Amino acid sequence: MLRRLLPLFAAFFGFTFQGRAQAYEPGLLVRATGDTLRGELENGFWLEPPAFIRFRAAADAPSQLFQPRQLRAVVFAQGRYFRYEVLPLNHAAETNLTKLPRGNYFDVKQDSLLAEVLVDGPAGLQRVVQPGAVHYYVTAPDQPVLELSDRKYLRMNQKGAWEVADGNNYQNLLALYFGPCPAAAQAAERAPFTAAGLAAVVQAYNAACSPAKQTGRSWLATARPRRRMSLQGGVLAGARYNRIENMTGFTDGACVDCRVRPFGGLYAELFQPSRTAAVYGELSVSPYSNQVLYYNGYSSSGTQYIAVDYRALLGTARLGLRFYFPLPREKQFMLGMGYELNSIIQARVNSTGAALPGDLGANDLYAVPTILPNLTLGWRSGRTTISADGQSYRNSAGSFDLFSNLVGSNYALRLALAYRLGRNHDAPAPLSTGGK
Repeated sequence: MLRRLLPLFAAFFGFTFQGRAQAYEPGLLVRATGDTLRGELENGFWLEPPAFIRFRAAADAPSQLFQPRQLRAVVFAQGRYFRYEVLPLNHAAETNLTKLPRGNYFDVKQDSLLAEVLVDGPAGLQRVVQPGAVHYYVTAPDQPVLELSDRKYLRMNQKGAWEVADGNNYQNLLALYFGPCPAAAQAAERAPFTAAGLAAVVQAYNAACSPAKQTGRSWLATARPRRRMSLQGGVLAGARYNRIENMTGFTDGACVDCRVRPFGGLYAELFQPSRTAAVYGELSVSPYSNQVLYYNGYSSSGTQYIAVDYRALLGTARLGLRFYFPLPREKQFMLGMGYELNSIIQARVNSTGAALPGDLGANDLYAVPTILPNLTLGWRSGRTTISADGQSYRNSAGSFDLFSNLVGSNYALRLALAYRLGRNHDAPAPLSTGGK
């Protein structure tokens, strides 16, 4: 078993030399009051509209958190441009085949959010990404905002079966919207439903029909996030308390390994866009001891067993999700959940040092996790994370009722300190110094 775990540890160790989640870049933000703040902005590599913006005046200055409603605009010097807008959002727009509505209908509500600016000019283009669809917003002088969204729906065909239909009639809508401008109307006829395709229509209007006859400023080249995912990792160590019964027999709730033990290992996190959610993986080991019961014959009082104490290493692999919430001064609160797989490594009898028989399975030596996932609470500052977590295990009596599969009498509690390794890969590449 140890030989099988070693390659996994090596792979995890390779993952640890990845970047941090927080990356500051030069930029500015315009507050709702109208004043402009210049300094550094944390780049979240957002796909959906940012839920918050973290700003600091200088690299060594304390950071501030801003909600979208507190801002008018957010501009990165090397990249993207967001503007706080009240826009009509069609909540019925959906492209996920498992969530398509039956029938072509609209659910348009006014939403206030930080929309990404793709073209800024007499005619403009903005983008809002939602989990089910991408929404584009076109503006032109003396015209209301035109919302275009990628959407599909289910309709019943002549045979009485439901089939997928495309409800995105963006080309007709653009042709009507820019009808007085032949150049834009013609561009709409061949424009694909992409950021570049719709931007070409908007720029055709700006170049041919706007008062200045000039194209607007385009942000397309920098609108795409440089990094959608961020893989990072490091080392962790801490203390573990196992409340585990004898797993090979009935012991009336007796706890065999009720003591605090050290543990250590490696972890990795794959951060999603916006850097507020991550897929978490971990490999760790800790000392462990317990008992096994061996058959020792039968007497008038019943079957006889003898308890044998053993010691071992407990190998634990975890996989789950973690969610991070911003706190002042670049701190973060963490909430996590996941599932684990445990394996007993090199189990040996305490008194003789002999190895336990190989026919004992993992479930005979350690408890089985319940259906409910383990839960983690944590606090992160820079590279360091302090966390506490708990895992519940099924009862040793082998009961298969619903309650024992959800909340068992066995459990493990951990207090851990984790440290991230590696440089910040989210940060922009340093400017060239001409070979110096």
